[in-house]
Amino acid sequence: MAILLWAMQSDGEGPLIGARRLAGRYRLLNPLGEGTVGTVWLALDDVLGRDVAIKEVHIPPDLSEDRRAEIREAAVREANVAARLRHPSIVTVHDVLVEDGRPWVVMELLSGASLERTVAERGPLPPHQLARVGVHVLSALAVAHAAGIVHRDVKPGNVFLTRTGRAVLTDFGAAAIEGETTIGRTVHLIGTPAYVAPERLSGADDGPAGDLWSLGATLYFGVEGRPPHDAESPIEVLRKVLTEPARPAERAGPLGPVLEHLLAADPAVRPPLPVAERMLRDLASGRTPALPPPPPSPTSAPTGPQPRGRGRTWLVAAAMIVGLPLVSTGTALGVNAVDRAAAPEPKPTRLSEETGKYAIPLRFCSMLTDAQIRRLVPTGPAGEPNNREGCQWPGKGVALTIELVGGRGFGLSREESTWGSSPARAHEWYRNELNTAFPSGTIGWKWPDIGAKGMRSARVTDPEPVTGIGDEAFAIHQYDNRTHLKMEQSYIVTRVDNLVIKVGYTALDGARDERTLRQSAATAARWFITAMDRTA
Repeated sequence: MAILLWAMQSDGEGPLIGARRLAGRYRLLNPLGEGTVGTVWLALDDVLGRDVAIKEVHIPPDLSEDRRAEIREAAVREANVAARLRHPSIVTVHDVLVEDGRPWVVMELLSGASLERTVAERGPLPPHQLARVGVHVLSALAVAHAAGIVHRDVKPGNVFLTRTGRAVLTDFGAAAIEGETTIGRTVHLIGTPAYVAPERLSGADDGPAGDLWSLGATLYFGVEGRPPHDAESPIEVLRKVLTEPARPAERAGPLGPVLEHLLAADPAVRPPLPVAERMLRDLASGRTPALPPPPPSPTSAPTGPQPRGRGRTWLVAAAMIVGLPLVSTGTALGVNAVDRAAAPEPKPTRLSEETGKYAIPLRFCSMLTDAQIRRLVPTGPAGEPNNREGCQWPGKGVALTIELVGGRGFGLSREESTWGSSPARAHEWYRNELNTAFPSGTIGWKWPDIGAKGMRSARVTDPEPVTGIGDEAFAIHQYDNRTHLKMEQSYIVTRVDNLVIKVGYTALDGARDERTLRQSAATAARWFITAMDRTA
């Protein structure tokens, strides 16, 4: 069964959000990122009271049972490999479980972005910053190699840069373990061609030196904005990696000679890991590194071990690369709070610069009937509230709030331009709300009217798209289980033609469960929009 935060209500009133718990303790909150092989979720560990990232591995239903079992085993194996290693620059695995026939891997929650996304958004990074990244990754690789584990998939997407400046190596799905037998287990080539060491592409036995080559290609991308062997197709990239030296880095400065050593085609002439780490550490500290003699310049094919003839090597490697998207058993996904590879959102249709249909101020806080308010807040005062900051109906342990977003217009609207605006302008207000919705962050709050006295800290989930409410909408959920007084809030922010509305529903100390909270916010938003349409 697919895991969705939004499902349809049985009464047909529209979408609502529901949470799922795994193993009776991990509460799925919202997806952080999605790839071809799975989804990473922000989740709450109810037992230990901490936020975690959970990787759900997707298994296509049309696969044979043997293939499904192989994918499950590969995911559990990846978790076991990472769990063996303890290092600040290696993502920590807390737990692994299988539910509904799918693996779920519980990991530490990282806040930041991958090197790949960072460069895509900010452009190439300075050489000294990349040197620090290299030091962190090499220290992680040193721990892995000492344990007999070769990562084999070091690339920009698997190097995560945290907000605290730490670089973390993720995704051990392609790792090779010393002494591990592959009999009875299908072995596939996993990796992005531009970051796979040439000896591995050629089919030779690849060891720790291959991770250094991949790190060199990763740092090259970080400082140049492109890999050292770039082309339009994976096949052409593969050919270049196997037959051409890496082109010199133009922006690398003092990092350039270090990259040249790491990207040597022959693994035998690459610097040992301690030497590479010392060179990068010197650069990160502003010192001139002591470089070993320059690696020999290849004139044709790589000079590393070549177990096959050159032509056969090329054909076999090309066949493996062509099959990558179809046969890879890797379960790689980013593990973080903000590094989401979401596709660009389509711009809503029917946006106009002309004045929208809500051109005359409405009695905003009287849109809901007394019966509707009593249904959601049975212990609070009904009727139209007199509140200048929006419409609030507080009750014992629960509350409903509705705000008009855009300019400073609330309630009866003290700013005529709010009501005389256009749908296009309202869309910009909506986008501003979406971009400032405290994604995966914490806020301080208090609300004496419903029993929450004193400032408290709350966690806010990432915005989640909602369909069926207004012209465009998103939801966020706010929760706090770290104090004796538990607070949860659900919000719906929606644009209705030329107005943007924020509807919130709050409960304290378990007065409403999470599903009811989310459903109540969505229900209030639909009621409100229906009432507005009757008066427009």
